[in-house]
Amino acid sequence: MNEGRMDMNKAVKNVLIICGCVIVIGAGGTYFYQKNASATKTETATITYAVERGDLSKTVTSSGNVEAPESVNLSFSGNSKVTKVDVSVGEAVKKGQLLAAMDTTALQNELLSAQAKYDSAVAKLNSIQAGTDSATLSEQKAQVSKAQSDLENAKTALTNAKKAANASYLQAQVDKAKAAVISTQAKLDEAKKGTDQSQILFAQVAADNAQNAYKQAVSQQSNLDQLKETVTNAESQVDSASRAYDQAASQLAKLQEGPAESDVASAKADVAMALASLNDAKANVAGAKIYAPYDGIVSAVNAKVGETVAGDATSAISMYSTGGSFRISASIDDTDITDVKVGQDVNITFDALTGVTLKGKVVSKAVLGEAQTSGVVTFPVGIEITSGQDNADKLIPGISATMAIITDGKKDVLKVPDAAIKSFGGRKIVMVDKGGKEEQVEITTGLDDGANSEVLTGLSEGDKVTITMTTTKSSTGTTQGTMGGFGGIGGFGGMNGGGEMRQFNRGSGTGGTGGNGGGGARSGGGMGGGGQ
Repeated sequence: MNEGRMDMNKAVKNVLIICGCVIVIGAGGTYFYQKNASATKTETATITYAVERGDLSKTVTSSGNVEAPESVNLSFSGNSKVTKVDVSVGEAVKKGQLLAAMDTTALQNELLSAQAKYDSAVAKLNSIQAGTDSATLSEQKAQVSKAQSDLENAKTALTNAKKAANASYLQAQVDKAKAAVISTQAKLDEAKKGTDQSQILFAQVAADNAQNAYKQAVSQQSNLDQLKETVTNAESQVDSASRAYDQAASQLAKLQEGPAESDVASAKADVAMALASLNDAKANVAGAKIYAPYDGIVSAVNAKVGETVAGDATSAISMYSTGGSFRISASIDDTDITDVKVGQDVNITFDALTGVTLKGKVVSKAVLGEAQTSGVVTFPVGIEITSGQDNADKLIPGISATMAIITDGKKDVLKVPDAAIKSFGGRKIVMVDKGGKEEQVEITTGLDDGANSEVLTGLSEGDKVTITMTTTKSSTGTTQGTMGGFGGIGGFGGMNGGGEMRQFNRGSGTGGTGGNGGGGARSGGGMGGGGQ
């Protein structure tokens, strides 16, 4: 019994010691708080948001520079003197408008010469490829026929000459002629015995002819050497006629076969070279005048009237198109690239165009990343600004732009500011003003765009959600603002813990690790000092 009393006294003594320690600590904390409070001033404001329906978008952001739909550097062709420059930097021009020109006198002369050489080369090629026409073939065939006839005649003459120069043949001819003389003379003598004058006349003519033939045969027999020379001449005539025939026949065969491949190839090469020269000459004449290839804006003028331009050495005029859609090249980190897809909508703002937001779309996405010097891997993404929008005509190539690529989104959903949501052990809680009284409500959320979250359950349209804002001003003039948090678990709470609530306490200041619990809930399940 005495031992029990001693134990009880000992326990009471221990409690008193602990309470004393707590009092001392509390007094020290109170002193520190009052001293600190004298140096700072804290103001608390509660903001109320009505739960409403609206659209939510999840985005990936990037930056880049505006690029023109098209840009081009325009140059003269050929060498000549600039005679006209009709535009200045910043000027709007129309497609086909003359921008600048140079003298074309020498260039036109070069074009005429090149045209003549080309025409000549083409005519030669056509002649070779066409081969021989029918009239020429007919003429050549006639020449072959004549050469053949001449050859046959020469051969016949040779044969006759050889016979005439043969001694046996000559003697036979003399003998034959002599026999004819005897025979015709006998017939003449017989006719003279009669009275028929016509028979006498006929017999006399035959006798005279035979006599003449005999004399000729005797004469030829006496001129044998001359006849042999005639044979030699006849043989020469045969050789000449034979060569003429072979030449005519060969030419006819060549004409009938068509042109040689080597001749055609050579002629084609000549035409190609002439055509290249002609095209260069035409380009030089055409390039002596610079026209706008499309509607656009002149961005640079380098040509000056009076200076001599050497071909394509320099750009005379530069311009960009205003007729298409401007583009922006963005670089997306590898952590976000899987969310980006071709066809997604993009909201675009510009540093140089305050208050202007334009729409666009993702039109290309690289499949291979590019390693940056920082070690980050980025993927090039092409964005096209939708043409025809208000303020789109204010775009200038090169200005910086910030792009928000909409990777996900929902329309007409309940939404609540992210600042109003606090998480505890997987639960999401908001404070709702119900008739002037704050109550915590557990909700479930869906899409979060970084500023607002979709509310799936727990709230209805029109519910009023509250957010406590705390502003602390120090004696040095520094101001710090914080969102009031929910109280911590019952026990030790924040230095400036909030008042008692039925289940949770809404902290009004920054949480701490010391001091009394911020009015711990009576149920023992209360939350302590407010978190950030």
